[in-house]
Amino acid sequence: MTEILDPEEGEVICDPTCGSGGFLIKAFEYVREKIETDIRKHKDKLRSEMEGADYDSKSEDKQIEISQSIDEMQTALNTELDTSIVGSRMYQLSRNCIYGTDANPRMARTSKMNMIMHGDGHGGVHHHDGLLNVNGIFEERFDVILTNPPFGQNVDRNQIISVADKFTDEDMKKKYRTQYGKAYDEALKQVDDHIGKSLLSLYDLGSTSTLTEVLFMERCLRLLKKGGRMGMVLPEGVLNNKNLQAVREYFEGKAKLILICSIPQDVFIAAGATVKPSLVFMRKFTDAEEKTYAECKQKAINEVTALHQAELDALNSTIEMCDSLTNSLKDDLKDAKNRLLNVKKAKNDTSAIETEITDIQQKQKDNKNNKKNAEKELATLQKLISEEIKPVIKKFFDYDIPIAKIEDAGITTTGAKSDGNQLPTLVEEYREYNKLHSLWISSTIQYSYKPNPTGCYSSYIDAAEVRKL
Repeated sequence: MTEILDPEEGEVICDPTCGSGGFLIKAFEYVREKIETDIRKHKDKLRSEMEGADYDSKSEDKQIEISQSIDEMQTALNTELDTSIVGSRMYQLSRNCIYGTDANPRMARTSKMNMIMHGDGHGGVHHHDGLLNVNGIFEERFDVILTNPPFGQNVDRNQIISVADKFTDEDMKKKYRTQYGKAYDEALKQVDDHIGKSLLSLYDLGSTSTLTEVLFMERCLRLLKKGGRMGMVLPEGVLNNKNLQAVREYFEGKAKLILICSIPQDVFIAAGATVKPSLVFMRKFTDAEEKTYAECKQKAINEVTALHQAELDALNSTIEMCDSLTNSLKDDLKDAKNRLLNVKKAKNDTSAIETEITDIQQKQKDNKNNKKNAEKELATLQKLISEEIKPVIKKFFDYDIPIAKIEDAGITTTGAKSDGNQLPTLVEEYREYNKLHSLWISSTIQYSYKPNPTGCYSSYIDAAEVRKL
């Protein structure tokens, strides 16, 4: 999954249900390897430039001088791989790019320890409810999300956001405010402004489903920057259960599916899980895609509504007439009752007025039923229109969704490795597919090293600065 999403240096990565930290470790190592490869490439390039084409013909003293410069250059470049040196590339990766949460304190501690053992990045891991904001983990912060949310559990409808969920360390708040700006103050409002309210009320899908996998899908989508991408392990029921159709439609309106991969049930049997899993990859809409989708949706609404406009007008007209008649009959009944009182006072015959009142009341009853029937028909028609709009939106906002079915994912039912793992082939095929279709724009930071005043190649600049030079 990490190779499919291909996180780059400088991208901010999160797992809001990190467990023991498997995804975070893999992502950290994956990006670290890219940095190490890039450093080696720069070392080779700079060595070649410093030695020149005529190195062998140079004097021994000159060769020694060049060798010393090369040693200095390599020592300087090696500092980029030191996580303890402020501003180095590995410092940035380990301190500012890896984040995770887990609600289980033991898992959170385990994840931190695992990150330390694999090179660091543990500072971004927190013991916290993954559905709530904490420190640097909040909406529209992340380029990449990799996660395996808990399956088949339900968030209690009575779970309330309490004062205990508030972050109250003012010194740390000041630090984070300096680091993240106004976005951090907005992030705190997720909890601060909802004390005493249901946790489910924070989420659009909270009224549709209480399943943890559904809520974490929405959570991850909210955590992503526009254009950000995520990969999730999900039970296959999320993709084909009729009861979750509204959930799928919600995500179709906010993100593009960039790959669905069905994997064998064997993969998790050794871990005690029996659910058939799939790997689902999405990319959150960019601003342009949000606009395009909204236009396609409105176009579909207009097209389908036009087909039923005569029926809609007739039913709305009936309802308006019923409303008007309701007021008229109310006035007629009031007038008739007043006249009845006057007739009774005069001790005259009341039968005619009583019959009139009975007729008015019957008309009210009939009118009420007519309005009720028209409203019922209108609701049915509107539901029909809503269903007819969905395929039309897909017609206007159309794109390919690659789907892979893996028969062998490299793991047997006992947890041992199998020989026919098809996932490496899938990764290679998808890389080519991604490159061909430009599914996302790489945010790779390009470094170009230049000598500082001492002659060492310890300073670096990004691609924009290179272009200026």
